[in-house]
Amino acid sequence: MTKAVTRLFQQFQPEHYNLTLNPSRETMTFSGQLQLTGKKVGRPSERLTLHQKGLKVTAATIVKHDKKGDQTFSVVRINNQASFDEVRLHADEQLYPGNYTVTVEFEGVITTPMHGIYPCDFKHNGKNKQLIATQFESHHAREAFPCIDEPEAKATFDLTLTTPVGETAIANTPIKTQTTTDAGLVTSFETTPRMSTYLLAFVYGELGYLEATTKDGVLVRTYATPDNVPMTKHSLDIAVKSLEFFGDYFKTPYPLPKLDMIALPDFSSGAMENWGLVTYREVAMLLDEASGSIESKQYIATVVAHELSHQWFGNLVTMKWWDDLWLNESFANMMEYRAVDAIYPEWHIWEQFVSSEGASAKRRDSLADVQPIHCEVSHPDQISSLFDPSIVYAKGGTVLYMLMHYIGEPAFRAGLEAYFTKHRFGNTQAADLWAALSDSSHQDVGAFMANWINNPGYPMVTIDWEPGSATAQLAQQRFYSDPAATDSGQAPWQVPLAATADLSLSVLPTSSAETEVSTTDKTLLLNHDGQSYSLPRYANAQHRTQISNAITAGAVGTIDRLLLLDGYTLLQRGGFSDTVDLLDLVKAYEGETSENVWGAIAGAIAESRRLIEGDETSEAKLNALVITLVEPLVSKLGWDDKPNDDASTLHLRGLIISLAASAKLPAVLDEGARRFAGFSKPSDLPASTRSVVYFVGARYGDQADFDKLLSLHHQSTNAEDRDEYAGALTSVKDPERYHKILAMLTGSDIRRQDLMHWYVWMLRNRYARAEAWQWLTAHWEWIEAEYASDKSYSYFARYGGSIFSRQGELDDFTAFFEPKKSIVALTRDITLAQQEIASRIAWRDRNETAVTQWLQAA
Repeated sequence: MTKAVTRLFQQFQPEHYNLTLNPSRETMTFSGQLQLTGKKVGRPSERLTLHQKGLKVTAATIVKHDKKGDQTFSVVRINNQASFDEVRLHADEQLYPGNYTVTVEFEGVITTPMHGIYPCDFKHNGKNKQLIATQFESHHAREAFPCIDEPEAKATFDLTLTTPVGETAIANTPIKTQTTTDAGLVTSFETTPRMSTYLLAFVYGELGYLEATTKDGVLVRTYATPDNVPMTKHSLDIAVKSLEFFGDYFKTPYPLPKLDMIALPDFSSGAMENWGLVTYREVAMLLDEASGSIESKQYIATVVAHELSHQWFGNLVTMKWWDDLWLNESFANMMEYRAVDAIYPEWHIWEQFVSSEGASAKRRDSLADVQPIHCEVSHPDQISSLFDPSIVYAKGGTVLYMLMHYIGEPAFRAGLEAYFTKHRFGNTQAADLWAALSDSSHQDVGAFMANWINNPGYPMVTIDWEPGSATAQLAQQRFYSDPAATDSGQAPWQVPLAATADLSLSVLPTSSAETEVSTTDKTLLLNHDGQSYSLPRYANAQHRTQISNAITAGAVGTIDRLLLLDGYTLLQRGGFSDTVDLLDLVKAYEGETSENVWGAIAGAIAESRRLIEGDETSEAKLNALVITLVEPLVSKLGWDDKPNDDASTLHLRGLIISLAASAKLPAVLDEGARRFAGFSKPSDLPASTRSVVYFVGARYGDQADFDKLLSLHHQSTNAEDRDEYAGALTSVKDPERYHKILAMLTGSDIRRQDLMHWYVWMLRNRYARAEAWQWLTAHWEWIEAEYASDKSYSYFARYGGSIFSRQGELDDFTAFFEPKKSIVALTRDITLAQQEIASRIAWRDRNETAVTQWLQAA
């Protein structure tokens, strides 16, 4: 029997928490005292109920405040309801609506899962050290103190911590007082703004920092463990510029006097936007200026900008309930790119937005039972499953990008300013945002956005147009990656056509329509620059030829070129074209120089490679085709980074050399082996091609090469380097070596935060795939113990769905996971994984033979 979500805010509404915590590293426990003031609402009852999980409330009193004076109630029974994540305080008489102060004393445990209050281990000067940190989103504040742990239950907080003398303690707000006592260093922090419980945070331990000040006087500090402080320079620069950008863009100042950011050695997510104290994985915040890659530099920039946009979307204005999580995450997804584009316009970051976020969204959103952006929550364990990176982040961000272009950026900005002004320190639902944007744009934004937000999927827009014709026929239908999926029959979307030619229709609001084409001498493309969340399908053969010729002639823009490849990759998955059509289209891209377009080319090649996996003859043919495409660029770009290389060149060099190595170009494998033999540390190698050198050593080297890479991984404290080593080590072919790696997954050499990378990369390795799957099934009890309460738990099912493509794999997946569908946190991802594997099997059946024949004739 499952339990439904009980909204405790409907019976008690907090106003202020006065919280004291006394954590102990020695016992891995903590004690605490809480004075909570708030208002009891609803009907009279003999109890007050607060959230708690894993806590033991040892004492409590309840005091009612009214004009007649204070009335104290005895708490005759404290009922810690573990199954409901609650503590029920039973009074000796009826508690009527009104103002109350609840005082409780409690005890808890510092746990190794990376939420609630938890430890982060690191080494400094050869000694083992430990930070104590927090992670309260989505509903883990209840693991640290009794509270109303719901986003609508906003309150102010006074926090006092007792920590070891000589260590640094930081929290959401500046330090108010700090004294040394026999118990330790007692730090009281200034009162927070009115905010949700999931945004409260603190960290203490041996830390250092860099600092800077924004033009508005906000003090920004970037904290890290002592050895890593210099590597926070880049993230500090991005933080200052992002705060300044968002304050200007929203015309709403950042409301706190300081912003701290800290790189934690152990952190489950990429980062967390706690108000005034943003926490990060080290890889998302630390950059080695001497050896860091452009990928790392850009990743850090987008993550920092994402979290700082949350200081407005999510912190200043917060969704009322988790079903509107997209009001936080979808906006942050889009705004991170908007800020980075303003800071680094030379990066052309919108190309990455379209190629990465848009493609991720459309792949996931093509499954029949995928969740919509706005998703109802009927069970506590469903909350973690809402954080689907492809839907609430990528799809939501892409849809908002479409909306910004639909109403125009000036109206978009004006609406956001009004939204923040009206709802600051409050909670909202979708209708509140639509009202603000409707007023600023003079359009019915709510009606336009309803289907995009509330329904799953997206439209495939078919255009039937013969070049030169004055009219075109348009039709829309929901796109499924499985042709056997039954259409849901939902209402048509209002689809912005975003055409490159002048059409009489700018929006397709119905299932089909005719449009006039007044500009007939241009190549007609839809979804120009990714400004519509839709999938164009060009029905007329002459139209497709015109597009292909325009690509060859260099007459199609970068984003449109990559969208055409991404689009045909989806269409052949859904049965609307064949994989050989995709290969034919790739040929038109000979001479391509855009690294983001090359990313789409690489994706198209990977589609074909998956179909012929294990067929050595066909693989050799495909490798020959890839070599034909990349060899000129290998010669042009070389292996070494140059001082005047721009970001695009650095990206492109790494991608081209990687594709050449995957295609077994002899000169590249030889050079990779030579460089592997000669390096001893990451800075010996160019950042853009370093990971290829590691790959060559791991895949094609001997046992000594494998041991060298493994030793470097174990010795490294640099998060980016460790990720690069892991990516190479998981590509090994030798069974003895990949068995050794699989044995490491439950050990101490791989941090729990990094295990998912290792497992997924092993699953993608065709040589180790079967053994990686066996590892999962054999270690499921361990996985449950370590990850069942973590957002990443369902990913163990999800990634099988993204990789498996054969009937036997589906049978094994179903046999193992079907009995686990009753686990609410896993239900959706198991179902979607089964659908994705089934659709991929059907895709293989349709295309495998044709691709083999195409390659033989090539």
